[in-house]
Amino acid sequence: MDIFNTQPQQPDMYDVASEKKALWHNASKLGLVMMTYYLFSRIMVYVYYYIVYLYKTHSLTLSFSKVAAYLQSKPKLITSSMFAMCGNLFCVITTFAATLLVGKFMLQIDFNSMLKPEKNHIKQAAVWFPACMTINTVMSVLAALLTFFLTSGGVRVPTVDFSLTKPGALVVILQISYVVIIGPIIEEILYRGVVLTLLMPYGKGLAIFVSALLFGLMHGNIPQAIAAVAGAVMYGLIAVKFNSIIPTILIHIANNLIASYPDYTTVYNLPGWIYYVVMIILAVIGMFVIFTRITELRITNEPQTLLTKGQKYRVVFTNIFMIIYILMLLSVFVKTFYYANM
Repeated sequence: MDIFNTQPQQPDMYDVASEKKALWHNASKLGLVMMTYYLFSRIMVYVYYYIVYLYKTHSLTLSFSKVAAYLQSKPKLITSSMFAMCGNLFCVITTFAATLLVGKFMLQIDFNSMLKPEKNHIKQAAVWFPACMTINTVMSVLAALLTFFLTSGGVRVPTVDFSLTKPGALVVILQISYVVIIGPIIEEILYRGVVLTLLMPYGKGLAIFVSALLFGLMHGNIPQAIAAVAGAVMYGLIAVKFNSIIPTILIHIANNLIASYPDYTTVYNLPGWIYYVVMIILAVIGMFVIFTRITELRITNEPQTLLTKGQKYRVVFTNIFMIIYILMLLSVFVKTFYYANM
């Protein structure tokens, strides 16, 4: 079976077997492109270490043990926000570029199909952003409670820390570039755009569920995953509703911008009450939108397919490439959880 077939796969088939084969084909593409992103993200970390070593020592070496020994001898360097943010930006940009090349030229994935800008996308994002923020906040609170109870029982729950350790204009610019702008754009293209493009012809609900699951698992820790899955369901519904990820990109950027504000309150002595006032206002508006307009996001006009819903889910989640990718994501959960509780 040729998983690199350049012909677009659509569910306009004459029999169940052909439709199943086409869905398997697209699920394979999805698993492969996500595996590409995952593997390159790990490789680029080591490339970054070599680049730092070359920049600092003005010497080139192929020995990673030598590079590692040098970095370990510079604790101030490797624990600085500058080192972390430069590394994050380098890895995410180079990894995404490599994934685009593999996805476009080897897997024949259309990365532009869900990037359809329209004049009303800003308005759509503004309308649904408070609702997304409210759902994300509620789920974050529930995740925090779960973390608290687990911690109280002696179980450490690993989290990710993006706080600044050294204030500086350049560090702030780098963090905003990574957390607020570049990160959300890349995540939306991959976890919404690619997933919906490949799976939506076989079911909008299927595509949204897979997108939300992968997006949640990608975060690598329980607290973020819980909130991410809930938020991703909303993002998926919005992207399907407007047939574009532009609104969700704008919402994702706004979400990360506001969520990042507390990181600067201590560093720059900014008033913390501003964050809570904004969150209360967004919660009020968000609840109003949820109770009055949430039905607008219900899934309609599902594509006519021969496969049943159960068959479609089985094809996707028994696909070898999807299985490998999901195991890769779960391995991060297991590893971080294990080391946190050693």
